[in-house]
Amino acid sequence: MASETVLIVGGGISGLAAAYYLGKAGVRSTIIEKANRLGGLIKTDRVQGCELEAGPDSYLSTKTAVAELAQELDSDLGGGLSQKIIGSNDEARRIFVVRNGKLTPMPKAMSMMVPGEWGPVLRSPLLGVRTKLQLLLETRKKPRKREGDFSVGELVSAHFGPEMLEYVTEPLLCGVYGGDSASLSARSVLPRFVGYEEQYGSLIQGVRKSAKQAPQQGSLFKSFQGGMQTLIDALSKAVQEHTAVIYGEANKVEKTEGGWRVRFGSESISSRQVVLACPAWAAAKLLEQSAPAPAAELARIPYSSAFVAMLVFQRDQLKHPLNGFGFLVPRQEQQTMAAATWVNTKFPSRVAPGLAALRAFMVGEKAEAMAQMEREHIVQAVRQDFERLMGIQQAPVFDTVYSWPKSMPQYVVGHEARVQRLLAALEPYGGLFLTGNYFDGVGIPDSIRLAKDTAKLIQRNGIYRL
Repeated sequence: MASETVLIVGGGISGLAAAYYLGKAGVRSTIIEKANRLGGLIKTDRVQGCELEAGPDSYLSTKTAVAELAQELDSDLGGGLSQKIIGSNDEARRIFVVRNGKLTPMPKAMSMMVPGEWGPVLRSPLLGVRTKLQLLLETRKKPRKREGDFSVGELVSAHFGPEMLEYVTEPLLCGVYGGDSASLSARSVLPRFVGYEEQYGSLIQGVRKSAKQAPQQGSLFKSFQGGMQTLIDALSKAVQEHTAVIYGEANKVEKTEGGWRVRFGSESISSRQVVLACPAWAAAKLLEQSAPAPAAELARIPYSSAFVAMLVFQRDQLKHPLNGFGFLVPRQEQQTMAAATWVNTKFPSRVAPGLAALRAFMVGEKAEAMAQMEREHIVQAVRQDFERLMGIQQAPVFDTVYSWPKSMPQYVVGHEARVQRLLAALEPYGGLFLTGNYFDGVGIPDSIRLAKDTAKLIQRNGIYRL
């Protein structure tokens, strides 16, 4: 007989949030998690007085789901989590871009690839005269509605030319998607800018009118005192009363007369309802026999890999001022890393006095290659980039390294249509639900939002619809 407990495969932020919102509605759940801990990519190491993020170090404050969840957790746990939300050190917010092997400041007041002010971008050495002229001419563009989907590369090149694409847009998107602008979907990755093109023609006009209507308040990037792990710890505590956790790797999901059965190792557990809160490729493997049509669509969603290396130095040994949040490395300038964060500057409270934490981020094939290397070779490769770009010759006091294979879903051209096909293929399979960042938002707030929507659908015993 099927259990009344909802089965959730995956104990990352999506699975934990789904369990939490189910519990709020009085629905018990069981999480099946292959790792020996909950939280997925969200993990904070606490070493020698430093709080070092193994995965995402913050979230976008413009998306409200994290703040709303924190307020609900305050009510459940007796308060405190909302007060632990901190903003990045925006007084020192500046990003550099590597050009010709040198760190060059990104112009101030940029909204992705769109200048919010003329002065900084026209004076910037990052961009050439031709690009600056194209920026001025872009304000004259007429509204345009395109048929079908098209790439980020097409959108940006049409408005600002290849230089803006290669030295601004692609590097900025790399840390989120790790993909190629020629294949990423403009409608799925940059929907706001597609909307500006349709309404105003000029993206510059769209950004400026939007800024006047809803100016940014407070820090763009937010996190928690104690690191992002603080959110995971609070969620894990909040779900304890109504959620069981099984640490084991699910290897198959089967249809039964009463619902669904999840097999893990030599054991299994059944329920009328199951939520797959794991990556699309993992869900595809679990469903390839029991739900082949949804599995086929899930398998078509590509992923990129990520690798994070944190090197911690004696601060007084570094000559670099660390005068910004870090730097981006365009594809044509890369040797090893795609980006680096100067943690001392972005979140000063996370680094112990006298130390400097530099976080290197690798994506795609470079990340996959890193995962096969010995630790000492990984650190050496990252050190070579820091020496080349920042002049650092000193050895780190300590380091942490994390490999996240196939962790970044790629919203390639046609993504919206692919999601709709997936949802249509899922309709005949009552009691089967999917949630995760491969639908319509890759950030932590998006994962929480989608998990909350899934919990509501389970209560209605409906089929997952966006």
